[in-house]
Amino acid sequence: MKIIIFWIGFILNLAWATFLFAEDNTCWLEAPSQDDVWVIAYDADVDGNRGGVIWQGKIAAGQKIKIDSTDGHIRYDYKLDPDQPYEGDVSAGCFGQRSLSVE
Repeated sequence: MKIIIFWIGFILNLAWATFLFAEDNTCWLEAPSQDDVWVIAYDADVDGNRGGVIWQGKIAAGQKIKIDSTDGHIRYDYKLDPDQPYEGDVSAGCFGQRSLSVE
């Protein structure tokens, strides 16, 4: 019986440790204080290759939105005028809840 309790405790501690030390692959995309910005954020791999769209929309002037990436890397395109094409194709690290200014 003691061995079963030991193993249950051991497995629960492993699960808890994994949760505590998991990487935080989130970041914030922040619009300039004076302009709205339209953004398409893509997941990216370690080599910077663009993956699928993880967020698309407008960020109001001075506001920010939270992005969750798979591996801590994103690429994003942006535009300040909704009638213009997207530009930028910016590669950025997305981890540790860092803020990225979109300008």
